[in-house]
Amino acid sequence: MTPAEVANRAARIQRQKEIEQLELRWQKLIEEEDAAFQYCRELHRNDEGKNKEKSDAVRRWWQIVNAMLSMFTRTRGQYDFELAPFPGILLMRLAITAEELSNGVVPEHIEDARINDGGRPRRFAERHHIAFAVLYVEAVRDGSIKDRSPNKTVREAYGVTREAVQKWVREREEICVGVPRQNLSPDQLKARMLECAKVYRLEGRGLTHP
Repeated sequence: MTPAEVANRAARIQRQKEIEQLELRWQKLIEEEDAAFQYCRELHRNDEGKNKEKSDAVRRWWQIVNAMLSMFTRTRGQYDFELAPFPGILLMRLAITAEELSNGVVPEHIEDARINDGGRPRRFAERHHIAFAVLYVEAVRDGSIKDRSPNKTVREAYGVTREAVQKWVREREEICVGVPRQNLSPDQLKARMLECAKVYRLEGRGLTHP
């Protein structure tokens, strides 16, 4: 085999491994989505009023839905491969939601997701910038990036407090959902984090609202 053929074969093998990992994650998400939706229904049957437990459960379901839609789209675009099966029940749930909204009706699984504790939920762009700070800290912890004080690196780059960075890391599941790392190398991840930090300092919450 020529060097080019060897390289192509290695690339095909790596692609297949990555697809197999995605398929395993996809099956897990399908199970998680249905379980999360059924749990939301159970909470609503027990108490039709709004409460924190319902809000947390509904937001968790939407996070899984977001992860599934993002993963399906990214896999198709990056690998030219469609994850299967795509659960028709999820499409039906989203179709019913769209129909109700088109008629001016806000379903409980949207209304219940609203945060009423005085805090402001993070929008996608803000979460996107913060997510790369969290991914950077995680890369330092797993040894991919060498940094004796990742919290200091991040807080100085983003212009936030130590406590803000710690809070971001604790809220990793909420912040990083739908934000792909895209197999970035350590150097690429650090560069991406610094790029996001620059935007965040201009448009994000900064020190005043960590």
